[in-house]
Amino acid sequence: MKRFVFGWILIAAAGFLLVPPAVHAQGQRPQYKPLSNQEMSQAGTWDTWIQAFNALTGRQRAEVVRRHVALCLEAFPMTEQQRTLVREYSAKFVTDEAYSLTDPAKRAALQGEMKPAMENAKAVLGDELNATIFYKKPPISIIEAVKNDPAFK
Repeated sequence: MKRFVFGWILIAAAGFLLVPPAVHAQGQRPQYKPLSNQEMSQAGTWDTWIQAFNALTGRQRAEVVRRHVALCLEAFPMTEQQRTLVREYSAKFVTDEAYSLTDPAKRAALQGEMKPAMENAKAVLGDELNATIFYKKPPISIIEAVKNDPAFK
């Protein structure tokens, strides 16, 4: 009888060890995928994305970009030097004020200041990672999340 019970205990223990944890059963978190202008155009979402982004306030636009950058930092492998550069550039250029600029001269001055920084970013990050973080757009779901966030209304 002891052997019989012990055998069932072993079978049950082996079953628990062989069954994947519930976390794995739910599936992996989907990989964050920012989209290029061309990818959005081909998918037919470019106009909708532009309209939704342009309808946001400067503060909301900056938050969309901050969330995009944060998701990129989580999703893509980077060296500590690369992460530091992304964080520094985001802190410097992704501000409510920068995304609220309407004066063409001030906008041009900001773009002039950004140009050497973006060239440096390309050298440090490489073409693909640089484009993904600084030129590709977050999915429209990020825009909607910010738009519906009470903290940014």
